[in-house]
Amino acid sequence: MSVLDVACGLNPRGDVNVDLIEMDSIHRRRGKGPLLKTDDIPGFVNANALDMYMFNDRQFPRVHCWHLAEHIQDWRTLLKELWRVTGNQLTIVTPSRHWLIFPHLRRSKVHISNFDAETWRKAVPMVLDTRNFEVQSIKRGMFHPLVPFPLWPHLVRVDIWRD
Repeated sequence: MSVLDVACGLNPRGDVNVDLIEMDSIHRRRGKGPLLKTDDIPGFVNANALDMYMFNDRQFPRVHCWHLAEHIQDWRTLLKELWRVTGNQLTIVTPSRHWLIFPHLRRSKVHISNFDAETWRKAVPMVLDTRNFEVQSIKRGMFHPLVPFPLWPHLVRVDIWRD
């Protein structure tokens, strides 16, 4: 089974791993932290996720895309391109916009788009013309002086599949 991991970063999860290496990009950890060593990433392809022309339609049975859509203004084009190369199942994970309600958490300067489960529930059928999908709001505990152990939406996971 061949898996494509789009925006693999330092933790590649696929047989083929795509990321865009731009030395002046503010999205690459704002110049802090370890650099991507592409020689250490198996099956690495330097490509723009909005136009993965080097891949055929439905080439990969599984496509993973973790924490990329929030960095892209035209995320609908990203969704279409990911679906184009997906043969069977596409999984997208983004931070939840609701995680930003805590006063001590600030929105990242590199997060251009914000998502919640409802955003994906509306977007997937409109953009991809499919009803074969599931959206999960992944909750995480957050310690706060006023409410000690609440569970708040932390991530949104979208699984889309073909018949």
